[in-house]
Amino acid sequence: FHREIYLRRIDVVQLEYTALGQYACDFRRIAAVLFEHDIYFQSIARALPFMRSPIERFAARFEYLRALRFELRALRACDEIQVCTEQNRRYLAEFAPQLAPRIDAGLRAGIDVSGYAFPGGPREPFTMLFVGSYRHIPNQVAISWFTREVMPLVLERIPEAKLVIAGSDPPPPHAIPHLPGAIELAGFVEDIRPLLERCTVFVCPIRSGSGIRVKLLEAFASGIPVVSTRLGAEGLADEDGGLCGLADDAAGFAERIAELLRNPARAATMAALARREVEAKWDMQVVIARLVARYRELAAQKRGGEMPLLR
Repeated sequence: FHREIYLRRIDVVQLEYTALGQYACDFRRIAAVLFEHDIYFQSIARALPFMRSPIERFAARFEYLRALRFELRALRACDEIQVCTEQNRRYLAEFAPQLAPRIDAGLRAGIDVSGYAFPGGPREPFTMLFVGSYRHIPNQVAISWFTREVMPLVLERIPEAKLVIAGSDPPPPHAIPHLPGAIELAGFVEDIRPLLERCTVFVCPIRSGSGIRVKLLEAFASGIPVVSTRLGAEGLADEDGGLCGLADDAAGFAERIAELLRNPARAATMAALARREVEAKWDMQVVIARLVARYRELAAQKRGGEMPLLR
């Protein structure tokens, strides 16, 4: 790591994920920046209510304390800490007020919007899509809650409704409720875009974790209307019925899905608003421009006002 700094003309050291915070240093003329894709100790705390085993809960509480100690110490050596959302920034600042001036939100998460066809289609009627690796615990919690508590309520309203679950390491069939013909386990797919174009409603029943859900940005860009928990849409949407439907209880979640499945015109209006939002704020070209401008400021500060080339 240090050899690369000595051999190359480095202006900024960008560290990805909390674990790499151990490599942050107070460099004399180089800016050290850490991007927290999620605030790790916050993610652990949010997962605790969904752990059933006492042993699992004890281990998680110990890991929370360990992560809190490590994370707050590591961040002190950084010139800037980047987080995904304003909510993440405020949460982290509550634990480390002295770091608040160095925490920036909204500089990193983004997608290449032009790579997603809009409005997509033709769409298969009454199909819902869930995307996420099953190795990620928040996805396990989400799909368990959705299939056991929300899906039966959706089927009461729309018996022909169907859920497609896409992502690596999908749950085995015996791990989800027996709903004949209503659930398709697509497993890992090389390109998620065909499914985003084909299905009618994207569901994000996330109940734990932290940071921006890039899968929501992809859904917004693809013209598929979204129903999410408020935590799942954190940093992207906070008004029910604006960019997406929002609900935290099973009945409300099912009702918002049913509304969009039954009302294509309403779904299309919501999807168009979401596409405009992601184009304006989350397109990678917009994000890169903000990020480069911020890197120039940080590097100039470390160099006493001398502006770097930032090749």
